[in-house]
Amino acid sequence: MILMRSETVEERPAYVRPVAFVADPVVVAASLRPLLENHAAACERERRIVPAVMEALRASGLFHITAPERAGGPGHRLTTHIETVAELAKGCVGTAWSYGLLSGITGTAFALPPAMTERLFQTGEELFCSASAPSGKAVAVPGGYRVSGRWGYGSGCLHADWALNGVMIETDAGVEPALAFLDLRDPACSIEDNWHVAGMAGSGSNMIVARDLFVPDNLILWSSRTPPAEAILAMEGLEPRDRWPMEPLFPLGVLAPMLGAATALLEGVAQAMPRRQIAGWTYAGQSGSEALVGMTGRAAMEIDSAWLHVRRAAGMLDEAAQCRGLTGFDKARIQADCGYAMELLRAAGNRLMDVAGPGAFALSNPLQRIWRDLSVGTRHNALNGQLSIELYGRAITGLPSNIALLPDITPAPTWARPK
Repeated sequence: MILMRSETVEERPAYVRPVAFVADPVVVAASLRPLLENHAAACERERRIVPAVMEALRASGLFHITAPERAGGPGHRLTTHIETVAELAKGCVGTAWSYGLLSGITGTAFALPPAMTERLFQTGEELFCSASAPSGKAVAVPGGYRVSGRWGYGSGCLHADWALNGVMIETDAGVEPALAFLDLRDPACSIEDNWHVAGMAGSGSNMIVARDLFVPDNLILWSSRTPPAEAILAMEGLEPRDRWPMEPLFPLGVLAPMLGAATALLEGVAQAMPRRQIAGWTYAGQSGSEALVGMTGRAAMEIDSAWLHVRRAAGMLDEAAQCRGLTGFDKARIQADCGYAMELLRAAGNRLMDVAGPGAFALSNPLQRIWRDLSVGTRHNALNGQLSIELYGRAITGLPSNIALLPDITPAPTWARPK
């Protein structure tokens, strides 16, 4: 979490909530599943969250579940957010992917100081997306910066009012990375429709373009000015989300919809097994085959195991980070948890489609769409399983980090240190 204050969290009046306060987001998400399932094919075809689903999501209050209490939100745990995204993904993976990023970044915006939120929020219903790669350039001008750039993979950008995007800024100390809030409603911003993919089409992860957009000084978040974890823990008036370290949030966020996708695939395959015939074989149905039943059980264990890794990783932010700063080694293990979970989920998806058989690949069968979404989503570079596991091995053996986001992966555990 990027904090912009030095000692305390500033007080401000809470926003009047435009939607009902969501006490149990997972239950609300489950109630929306039938609607999302009915519109999942349209979501893929139109490559965005369709209007009926977007309207229901807004009315449900789910976009604000990680907003802090001081901003009028419920301030739910990170684990609850992950569970909510996963529940929505059982109905539509593309919608859940966009929802997860939009709600997560919007919660971050709500947690910022008043000087920023007063500019960012006019109604309290604004939504935020993010493309954090520093592919934009910011040039200093009186009162702020002129920003130009192109940012790919802007998931949810078609539904966002603002984008929190990475830029490089020339300063007296050299070129520094930062994040800039871009007003997507400004004529200087546009969305380039270039998201044509085999899976995850519904996420609408198009290109965000800015041409000489003015960004005020106080809508820049400087990476180098984030207080250390120890300083954050000493601040007064903090809420749990203020103590979440920034680095693990993205991998955990993009993993969440994959958990729901794999679960939906398991449910669809298992429910059809008693009645699904196996052409050319003597079984009355697939559930009569010990081999196929065993494959289904193994896939279920892979999904369960992925959840165990995710809960351990998210628990580090919800629990450990509330009382101490996470070490570089902690963060490396979280990254490995996420990468390994992705491998487990993709393996489970492939195994389940082996059980389902060739009929599951008919375009009229929703299982193939879920499988394609799972196959593409689990290949996100942020969750590369092999590289993430290598990172963990490097942290254990004292080798340098292999990921730019985590340059420090120390200290190695005492049991791994050379004697």
